[in-house]
Amino acid sequence: MASIVDGLFAGRSGIQGHGQAISVIADNIANSNTTGYKSSRADFTSVLAGAISGSAVGSVSVGSGSAVGQVKQIFNQGTFETTGRSLDIAIQGNGFFILQDSAGQRFFTRAGNLQTDRDGFLLDQNGFQVQGFATGGSGSLQALNVNERTLSTVDSTVVSITGNLDASSAAAPTIPIPDGSTAAALAAGYSYATTVDVFDSLGAQHTITYAFFKTGVANQWTVAAYADGADVIGGTAGNVELLGTSNLVFSSSGQLTSGGSFPFAPAVTWNNGSSAQTIISNVTGFSQFSSPNTVSSVAQDGTGGGSIVSFNIDSLGNLSALLDNGQRADIGTIALASFSNPEGLARRTGTILVETNGSGEPVIGTPGTGSFGALQSEALELSTSDLAADFIKLISLQRGFQGSSRMITSINDLLQEIVNLAR
Repeated sequence: MASIVDGLFAGRSGIQGHGQAISVIADNIANSNTTGYKSSRADFTSVLAGAISGSAVGSVSVGSGSAVGQVKQIFNQGTFETTGRSLDIAIQGNGFFILQDSAGQRFFTRAGNLQTDRDGFLLDQNGFQVQGFATGGSGSLQALNVNERTLSTVDSTVVSITGNLDASSAAAPTIPIPDGSTAAALAAGYSYATTVDVFDSLGAQHTITYAFFKTGVANQWTVAAYADGADVIGGTAGNVELLGTSNLVFSSSGQLTSGGSFPFAPAVTWNNGSSAQTIISNVTGFSQFSSPNTVSSVAQDGTGGGSIVSFNIDSLGNLSALLDNGQRADIGTIALASFSNPEGLARRTGTILVETNGSGEPVIGTPGTGSFGALQSEALELSTSDLAADFIKLISLQRGFQGSSRMITSINDLLQEIVNLAR
């Protein structure tokens, strides 16, 4: 049977519950400047010890106070702070960065203040490796390493050029200029030319001349790639080496209908000891209109042996490095994870989270795809702790704590009165 003594335990539970809730508020306030922190909320539940039976209208329930049923993290979107630092990134929308420690355990976080270690691995602020999909890798999730770009992206494999060839150009006398001709003969013989710098397997740079020759047949050209003879084994300084050709056929409306893609055949062997190199030349983006010869874009996929100057992360999570030779090296794509119930994630040190049965298994993908949010580079997601709301809530919790304490004092006085009845 419930008695006045039960009020003591109800008061005690009120003190405990409100004390825990005040600790949650204190944690929010303490983390008001923690990057990627998500504020927490203490949810109270009523405690029912038993019932008084025998009432004419049924049993009467007597409560035994309250308790904190759970502490729930609220995964609201935080505001962004622009930092100007290339390795600071924030998630706009759904998703968590995926981390892994040296033992292979995975963690998750919204804090994007990243860094690199001496071995080139991309790390979070706790020293855990950031996971993603490496460029040229196996396609599986792995740690991203900015130094690995030197293994796969040094030498050039593809050159792409777009532009326009003047339909009113006169036909060239010799098509193309033969292999072993002088550089002066090449310069005097083509209708139009442009140069592209490519890189070999050792990171050395070589200049390729792409010469365009207008033929005597209407709407037809020949493109040929040449290297400086001084760079090629068997070549002669001052002469040019023919690396490959392609016939270009344009329609009467100026669109390319045939040709435009050709390899170096045979593979060119540079005289610096690098590997023999076959580059695919792609000029399928050319048109033929009666306007001046021009090149609108030139691109090649080699990076050479340059050192990393800075990094760039785009909204889709693609991580690239800018090198001191002006080239850009693709490193990989940062991965994100989502959960069916993110509030079921368990907190660990800092802003680190781990999956639980309540959160469900992670769904892994890349930013900007499916339900995953996009990334904002050179920015950080701030804490979602609201100081104004927390202090207002603190006042309410303080009153609850004081009321529970006063209830214990009052019941103690009543019990003292009962004891005094025996005097």
